[in-house]
Amino acid sequence: MYRRIAVHLDHGFDCERRTRLALSLAKRHKAELVGIYASAAPPQYYYGESVLMSRTLNVMKELQAQNRAAVQNAFLETAAAADVPAVVRAGDTAPSVCVALHARTSDLVIVSQFNRDDVEAAHESEFVEQMLLTAGRPVLVLPSSGDFLTVGDRVLFCWDGSREAARALGDATPALRLSSHLIALTMDEGGSSQKDEATPFEDLATYCVAHGMPAPDHVRRDIKGVGVGSTILNAAADHSADMIVMGAYGHSKLRQWAMGGATASILKSMTVPIMFSH
Repeated sequence: MYRRIAVHLDHGFDCERRTRLALSLAKRHKAELVGIYASAAPPQYYYGESVLMSRTLNVMKELQAQNRAAVQNAFLETAAAADVPAVVRAGDTAPSVCVALHARTSDLVIVSQFNRDDVEAAHESEFVEQMLLTAGRPVLVLPSSGDFLTVGDRVLFCWDGSREAARALGDATPALRLSSHLIALTMDEGGSSQKDEATPFEDLATYCVAHGMPAPDHVRRDIKGVGVGSTILNAAADHSADMIVMGAYGHSKLRQWAMGGATASILKSMTVPIMFSH
């Protein structure tokens, strides 16, 4: 089980949904919660040496401290009411840097999908993508819409025998041990790109059972003409999955940017919570 779960706190309207999900998982895993408050506009982003600028900066710092205290206190009160142990952390760096730094001493970190309508959210450019690349911990991303009362009961995990897939399976093991149903999704590209020797599915199933997970059902899908992201989301819907587990950025970030990729695609159109591992 996960023993320490981190969640991103800010002033966005999605913060409440993240907190509910974090509380639900913390109770399920008997874990401590770490609320990490990140400011959308750290004071050091403003420059100037005039008296007026100095006073303005002081006012901004005071308001930011008040806002941070309000969010953190609300989080602690909500956790106490749910009988979940919780602590708070904060920083003045960019949101992705702040959250990644404090999340590294947790087993899992929860963030939200980018939502351009959530103007109060502490999101700099590519916040989620930076979290996936720098946190060093599995990142559970909550879609910007939808209610998810249960997460991790029916899980779809994406398996291609790669390093990223193996790492994702290992990172998700504490959650998968508590699931009731696992679906292992493998994808074909018309038989043209699978050149390496594949891991026998029996070995994957044996590994899962040996680690206390349910024996996975094997589902194969052809991505030709559909794409990886759509194939994953369609399979999750077809099997009523309430969470997806997958590796993030199997290729270099530059190649992902130039060619597109499953991670970028699915981050834009995700419909259920996804646990990414990198």
